[in-house]
Amino acid sequence: MASNKSKILCVDDEPNIVRSLQWLLQREFEVHTASSGQDALALVNQHDFDVVISDQRMPVMTGVEVLREVKRLSPRTMRILLTGYSDMQAIVKSVNDSEVFRFINKPWNIGELPKVVAQAAEIARSRPAESGEEVTEEMPIVANGGCILVIDDDPAMAQAVSEVVGEAAKVSYTQNLADAVDILNKESVSVIVAETRVGSIDATRLVRLMKSRHPQIVTVMLTDDGDADTVTALINQGQIYRFVPKPVRAGYLKLVINSALRKHSSLSLEPGLSGRHTVEATAPGTLDSLMIDVQHAAMQYEARNQARRTGFMAAFGAGFRRLFGV
Repeated sequence: MASNKSKILCVDDEPNIVRSLQWLLQREFEVHTASSGQDALALVNQHDFDVVISDQRMPVMTGVEVLREVKRLSPRTMRILLTGYSDMQAIVKSVNDSEVFRFINKPWNIGELPKVVAQAAEIARSRPAESGEEVTEEMPIVANGGCILVIDDDPAMAQAVSEVVGEAAKVSYTQNLADAVDILNKESVSVIVAETRVGSIDATRLVRLMKSRHPQIVTVMLTDDGDADTVTALINQGQIYRFVPKPVRAGYLKLVINSALRKHSSLSLEPGLSGRHTVEATAPGTLDSLMIDVQHAAMQYEARNQARRTGFMAAFGAGFRRLFGV
């Protein structure tokens, strides 16, 4: 009789690792194993897997390369990357090339990993697969009337985005998160392009919370330095679409923006796709701490610029609560 269990493929070149994964998952899932990327892809061509879990550091093919091919061969399969070290390049590629569902550090939590795999398997079975359209630099920008919100200390970033999209999309720009909240309430934002830090504030909290409340908005993160823990949180809690180190080449920026706009269009037209980007819950108190920090920064900004906007802080508080449904 055919098994009704979700079908999982675990890939690692270390035999003890695949045995451990098989032992941990076999009661709940039908588990297959592979000791190399080539063997894994051969199995993907033979079976319809719900989830593929791959280690990153393997000879010949890395985990990111395996999962990128899995995405191409089997778009409905959910992808999870395992790693035992902080390799920033691998983490970034897991976002940009493989679009992984979760990034899990080794040694994994034996109580949590089966829950993550079960969630991924349920999504694979219940949510539609995403199209495998490949966007190239030559393709025209498709915005469908949406707005791109750029949040960055450097106004040159907004100028660069405006230049690549031309008249195809509206670009709104701000250097502070209080105004970003206002824009998100007033504009039909399709894509957020944000620096990881804006002023003194960790802006990743905003984009992580936004994905849980507004999953159709697609986020591109920019930074001129890399922190593995930050990017891992952005994958698991924010399902960011792309992570782009600065400085950004204009052609690549156009490619990323166009791809993000098309992604937003797909999520808007078929809301069921958003389930494939379900995020981990953020830490308790994240929402409250973000609101306090943004209010404080907004008051400092107004003091420096000698600006007094009547009722602004009250309006900000109301807009913040409306945006996040609190």
